[in-house]
Amino acid sequence: MDKLAALNLAVTDQTSVNPQPEITPSYSLFFPELDRKKPLSGAWIPFIFFTITLFIISLASPVLALRKGQSGSDVTALQKTLQENGYFNGPVTGYYGPLTEAAVKKFQQSKGLNADGIVGSQTKTVLQSGSSIPSRESINTDPKPTLESNSSTPTSSQFTPPTTAVNNEPLASPKPTFLLKRGDRNSQVTSLQKNLQLSGYFNGPITGYYGSATQEAVMKLQKARGLNPDGIAGPKTRAAIESSPATPVPTPLTPPSPMVTDDRLGLGNPSLVLKRGTRNADVTALQKKLQSQGYFDGPITGYYGSLTEAAVIKFQEANGLIADGIVDSKTKSALESSPPQTTPSPVETPDSVFNEDSFINEESQEENTEHKPPTPATEMTLKKTISGQISPKSIVHSGTGLFFAQNMMYSHSITVYNRDYNLVKTISDTVNLSKYGHTKFKGTYKGAPVEAAFSDNGQYAWISNYQMYGPGFNNPGDDKCDPSQKKDNSFLYRVNTETMDIEEAIQVGSVPKFVATSPDNRLVLVSNWCSWDLSVVDAQENKEIRRIKLGRYPRGIVVDSDSEKAYVAVMGSYDIATVNLNNFSVEWLKNIGEAPRHLNLDPSGQYLYSTLNGEDRVAKIDLSTGKVLKRVFTGQAPRSMVISDDGERLYVVNYNSNTVSKVRTSDMKVLQTVNVNANPIGITYDPQTRQVWVACYSGSIMVFQD
Repeated sequence: MDKLAALNLAVTDQTSVNPQPEITPSYSLFFPELDRKKPLSGAWIPFIFFTITLFIISLASPVLALRKGQSGSDVTALQKTLQENGYFNGPVTGYYGPLTEAAVKKFQQSKGLNADGIVGSQTKTVLQSGSSIPSRESINTDPKPTLESNSSTPTSSQFTPPTTAVNNEPLASPKPTFLLKRGDRNSQVTSLQKNLQLSGYFNGPITGYYGSATQEAVMKLQKARGLNPDGIAGPKTRAAIESSPATPVPTPLTPPSPMVTDDRLGLGNPSLVLKRGTRNADVTALQKKLQSQGYFDGPITGYYGSLTEAAVIKFQEANGLIADGIVDSKTKSALESSPPQTTPSPVETPDSVFNEDSFINEESQEENTEHKPPTPATEMTLKKTISGQISPKSIVHSGTGLFFAQNMMYSHSITVYNRDYNLVKTISDTVNLSKYGHTKFKGTYKGAPVEAAFSDNGQYAWISNYQMYGPGFNNPGDDKCDPSQKKDNSFLYRVNTETMDIEEAIQVGSVPKFVATSPDNRLVLVSNWCSWDLSVVDAQENKEIRRIKLGRYPRGIVVDSDSEKAYVAVMGSYDIATVNLNNFSVEWLKNIGEAPRHLNLDPSGQYLYSTLNGEDRVAKIDLSTGKVLKRVFTGQAPRSMVISDDGERLYVVNYNSNTVSKVRTSDMKVLQTVNVNANPIGITYDPQTRQVWVACYSGSIMVFQD
């Protein structure tokens, strides 16, 4: 009501400042008694205010509506608001799907609104008034020059309704955000990159993502203009960029460095945040801090996953903060000022999540026995065997409790399981390709699901298909092929994990095998076995944007936590490709071993692990030197592997030995080897239950507790 009162005062003031006596007031058409020369009585004033407010809301409502199918930061803020009010218990994804729509309907029904699942002006007003989050609508008589707005300048004879900027600002934000920093992804970053490019400071691709190349360009401009070179585009920096001449600077540009960096967020900088998907030493310190205060009982991994997010939310709720699971400056301050839960123990120096000393000197705390895993960490025990009409080539955990098994052409399906080992859904690989814009393919086609990868929030699964079956596919690939044979291209499916529907089909190369997604949800990478290249797919546009030639039989892929580099195992060689995801240049890790197949990165980003299918070994590679530190024999034909979330253990399937080996990463010692069903080929790990799922190509999935 305070905002409405301010709005009415603003409108009243404007009409008094800009009188138009020669124009008949619009209200006199409906209320002639108001068009009197004598002063109005006080009884009319609330009614006038109410009428003007309804008029303004009616103008704004088409712009403000949110509905199913939309995505963006407005939807993220909506989900958080619904979550805070107890109407939404799904993951905060920024996508307006069926779960969000159901939550909106539930809210609307409880408030006596039209339960259409669309967030229009009325629903937004009730949401905002019923929560602690302030409205994004406000009167701003002096907008900042860096704001982007689609509104036109009103004439003096018009009332000026509140302007709603069409951009990516969160619904919940009380005022526009003027800082752009590394990790941001929106249209303002796109504009920033274009301006930097015009000014000659940025020569990377225009992606809308604020990565290391954009940060370096900002710092270069800041140094040139005498500003603090912190790599953050605040109002002063953005004003300097916009005032820069559109000509290159005299000095030559340095392309983004391909060297591995250890980008550490935090370290006392209150403007930087920690959130889900971050992996660095700050997260390690955060987990220890939360653990010391009794909010976190998971393993210390350095990775900000669902367990860490839940602990942060719990801490925020207990301290009266916005429970969004993001560690911003307010949450950092509260963490630093909160003493650890004390038990009779020697006096310790209080640690600080964001003090650099804590990364070096922080001591480990005693384990609470009630938080230990259900079985000793040194032994894997069989928990469950799943069978049926399956022939799993791979098994992959979504990160949210779902497990996708890809059953190739032998079953033409993807079977999805939950943590109770129940079959949730069998997804047929049959599609109508013309539905997805591939009009030359008429009718329905079958695929052959090979591998899967998930978006960082678990919303989408990306499934590769070895080949397609149907009219127009006459030259299918096989395991011995080369580009000169011009084998048929195949397709990558995008599956919505809420609906379990195939929503997109994207054409990629010939015999696509492994799939990986960048943690920033920007790219999907697919290794094409027969065309000997890597498909780069824009995850927002759902189309292939580039092919990168690599060599004979590219297979495994892993992307670093900053979404800056991808490592690709080229199985027909001894080498691993390093692909820069900003400019798509390629460098090489040479002579790693014979037939590298599958790759894992440790949480710190310091070590890369590779199965060497031709040597029956697993290699540990120091990325700072590019050298192999050690190779260990695990069994015959080690195919796939998975690393534990703390980076301390590798689990390796040995295809010809019918075994799974557990390897300690610190010294590459095999701790345990267990027998499994014939032809183990895929493997995944669930950090919440600490269970290892093994796909046996012979027709089963085995689950081990570790």
